[in-house]
Amino acid sequence: MVDTVPMREGNNQLGYWPSPDVPAEDRQPTALATSVSPDYLKVMRTPLRSGRFFDNHDRMGSEMVIVIDDVMARQAFPGQEAVGKPLWIPDMGPGPFKVIGVVGHVRYWGLAGDDQAQVRAQLYYPFAQVPDKLVRRWSELMSIAVRTSIPSLTVVQPLRSAVRGATGDQVLYEVNTLEQLARASLDRQRFLLVLFGIFAAFALLLATIGIYGVLAYLVTQRTSEIGIRIALGARREQVLRLMLLDGLRPALLGLILGLAVSAAAVRWIRSMLYETEPLDPAVFLVVTATLLLVAAFACLLPAWRASRLDPMQALRTE
Repeated sequence: MVDTVPMREGNNQLGYWPSPDVPAEDRQPTALATSVSPDYLKVMRTPLRSGRFFDNHDRMGSEMVIVIDDVMARQAFPGQEAVGKPLWIPDMGPGPFKVIGVVGHVRYWGLAGDDQAQVRAQLYYPFAQVPDKLVRRWSELMSIAVRTSIPSLTVVQPLRSAVRGATGDQVLYEVNTLEQLARASLDRQRFLLVLFGIFAAFALLLATIGIYGVLAYLVTQRTSEIGIRIALGARREQVLRLMLLDGLRPALLGLILGLAVSAAAVRWIRSMLYETEPLDPAVFLVVTATLLLVAAFACLLPAWRASRLDPMQALRTE
């Protein structure tokens, strides 16, 4: 059981301090606090870095304990072993709370949004140590995490029956798989990706048409020159190479300027990148090669037509 499920709306942010002289609230670092039952971290396969998970002995009347993630461990106890250290969390009681374990960080804010989140440190505390006066309220917030080796949706109905209980007054609702939550966390990025892709495709199409049109016009303007070159012995492959180079020269200049502007603009697009470096050489190489191929394709037909000109007809036209 858990009160705040990763990648869903809702969170509980609490200030903390590693010593009893806790500063004012606005000066305390903040962590996401999650109440869980003993098996939650095992069910979610949250990796244990050091110490231990909760067990059935962590309840009211026993020592108040918490488990923190490795991000919080680095922030609260830089360069030290966090397990066994005390932490004071004013909103949870006078404390201190003993750190009994350090676990891996969970992308609570989503696969793409977690790295940009203002609060990333996470702590877990036992649901069994929630004060009696708060148990009713906390129970209304709890979700059930289930791991199954068979297709997830096939266990929904048995779970509904099990949760309903003898009195039949408990209802299971908002059932999601972790994969669904993960995909939903990327909806905004996926929409932007599709939108940018459409704009990029239109831009590429317009650039191709523009290059073709300019080079076709250039061939028309230079018909006589091309005819004279061929009449004086220029081979058709030489004419083809000349027209291709003339068409690709402005495209190369535009690519160089575009790469410079892109490198300078990475700080504005950094928040839209996920697991991609802003100056990733592979990305720039692929984009550059693609644009060069498109430019070469746009130049090829006018250049081929120029190399096939009849020199006598070209001179008569002049």
